[in-house]
Amino acid sequence: MKDFVGPIDYANELLFHNGTIYFALISGLLYTAILKKKGYAQFFISKLKFVVLPYLFFTLFYSIFDDKSQDFFVLHSSLKNYLNVLPRNLIYGKAMFVFWYISVLFFLYLVTPLLDYLLNIKKWGNLLIAFVIALPLLVRREEVMELYNGDFLSFHNMIYFTGAYVAGMYIASNLEQSLAWIRKNKVFLMVLVVVTSIAIVFIKLNKIDRIGVFSVYSTLFYIQKIVLSVLVLLFFKNLGDKQPKWLQPIAKDAFAIYFLHVFFMGIFIVYLGNLKYFVIIAKFNSLLIGSFYLVFSILFSMLTVWLFRKIFGKYSRMIVGS
Repeated sequence: MKDFVGPIDYANELLFHNGTIYFALISGLLYTAILKKKGYAQFFISKLKFVVLPYLFFTLFYSIFDDKSQDFFVLHSSLKNYLNVLPRNLIYGKAMFVFWYISVLFFLYLVTPLLDYLLNIKKWGNLLIAFVIALPLLVRREEVMELYNGDFLSFHNMIYFTGAYVAGMYIASNLEQSLAWIRKNKVFLMVLVVVTSIAIVFIKLNKIDRIGVFSVYSTLFYIQKIVLSVLVLLFFKNLGDKQPKWLQPIAKDAFAIYFLHVFFMGIFIVYLGNLKYFVIIAKFNSLLIGSFYLVFSILFSMLTVWLFRKIFGKYSRMIVGS
């Protein structure tokens, strides 16, 4: 987690640092609510077709760029160099830095039947599920750059995000009852978000984190993001038919956006990076440029998905994920 230098940085870090927890929780929720009834065989087949194959495609594509270069989009000097880095990129998710989560995602898919079994144990199931959800409080997750600078699969991160995944599965196992509990306790949950956010800022400013193998950062962010996730879930549930229509196509293309958005952000940085030195907007650089990157990386990602759908039809999802 980087140092705070202004209110925009505070807001960005508090809302989005460790934001992969949102994705993990939603994945667990969708499994129980939608995918479970299709059976394990169909579940694994769908993940092979719509997650593994797009990952292979994008790894093959992104690996043509030399990640050791100081500049963006520098091609490898030879086919031999490309083939040398390919196995490493496939195994460790090194083709693009956001791919670190793919190994975690594969782990979550593999343990889904076990977690589903625990969820359905009548006598001890709830206790075991509570243990799995709470275990990340004691586990320090490795940060993105730690993973990107080394060649290893993070068992810590697998455990850390399993907690959020199981939380989503548990919520969806009795969705209306879960939402009723969240609604009843929403004031307490909002206070908890505020308290953990203040604690995160305090700890960062005072450079407090590690207590032995224990990470205060990881614990506080885990609590904060889990609680934020359920509050956002309640918010959209309360909106009902008034949910913004423009979010639907973004949600539909979400996985492809995950694969594509950093590529377009890299292009914007190459050609528009000097805007940060534009004096007139200097005070608002982070907000303006960050908003631009966010909006247009999503738009260009969705445009790419549209083109792939036009060319490949239903097979587009097996190539780019949507």
